[in-house]
Amino acid sequence: MKYILAFDAATEHVAIGIAGLGPDGYGTLAAVDFSAPRAALGELLPATHRLMESEGIAPADIAAVAVGRGPGSFTGVRIAVATAKGLAHGLGVPLAGLGTLDAVAWRFKDTTGLVGVVGDAMRGEVYPCLFRCANGECERLDEYDVAKPAAAAAAWAESLGEQVTLAGNGLVKYAEVFSAALGERMTIAPESMWTPTGASVVDAAFAGRYEPALVTALRTPEQASPGLLLPVYTRLSDAEEDEAKRAGTVPSTGVAGPRSGGNS
Repeated sequence: MKYILAFDAATEHVAIGIAGLGPDGYGTLAAVDFSAPRAALGELLPATHRLMESEGIAPADIAAVAVGRGPGSFTGVRIAVATAKGLAHGLGVPLAGLGTLDAVAWRFKDTTGLVGVVGDAMRGEVYPCLFRCANGECERLDEYDVAKPAAAAAAWAESLGEQVTLAGNGLVKYAEVFSAALGERMTIAPESMWTPTGASVVDAAFAGRYEPALVTALRTPEQASPGLLLPVYTRLSDAEEDEAKRAGTVPSTGVAGPRSGGNS
């Protein structure tokens, strides 16, 4: 049997999953997730090794790697993507991407209704994204974006005419902002559901369409070379913004996202 290794470290929470590939699709065989504030660099690879070892999975058994491209912490995204590129290149396997916000939404695949994921974008901003979940599936309705919490909450309050369940680490800071705007139309999920798990990372990887998609990577590996995958930041880094202010120009980010012209 061949296996898929998928992980996300775009927040302070690391999630790793391993799925087995069979004739009827995939199934998550092993998963782990844990809090790792400012520690993903030192924890991601050892935790991956332990998980593979626990299942008796050798590196040669891995058919593809999938990684959370963000949006999330710039440092976390870079650590995850760089690690995934190194692993995929070293193993000679395709590299696919998945959305970090999607991995949160897939925690709700067995519910029916609208899910709003509020990621913490720092700098007093959030990554807001809506999903429709039902029948074991979650469909992303929005492109990735970054906004002030009040603006994101107001936009949802104006456009949504149904109940929405909110999740995401941005609620740690801004739950009251969304509650004030949405009122009784909003339900906040338990905090234990605000971050990805190894299983939801696997689900998001197989559901991805633009990341490049894992399904495409397995069918046509040449379209998912490790060098082709880009992280999703949605905005410039601090260094790029400082440079833009000094130069009076907007530099190319070299990453994917609605503001860079790349795929989202």
